[in-house]
Amino acid sequence: MVLYSFRHFFASNCLTHNTPFTDVAEWMGGHKNIDVTFKTYRHLMPGSLSTAAAVLNYQLTA
Repeated sequence: MVLYSFRHFFASNCLTHNTPFTDVAEWMGGHKNIDVTFKTYRHLMPGSLSTAAAVLNYQLTA
């Protein structure tokens, strides 16, 4: 295993457990901005878009 594997494991684990992208991007030191983190790890949160849509829909219909 190389250092990159540990970094990837850490970021993947955080994001899978709903840690905000902004926090993970900050902790990942080598990522210059949140876009790098987002593009690399977005696939780990496939339900996030549908969750956001449901929350928005609930707020609009309440």
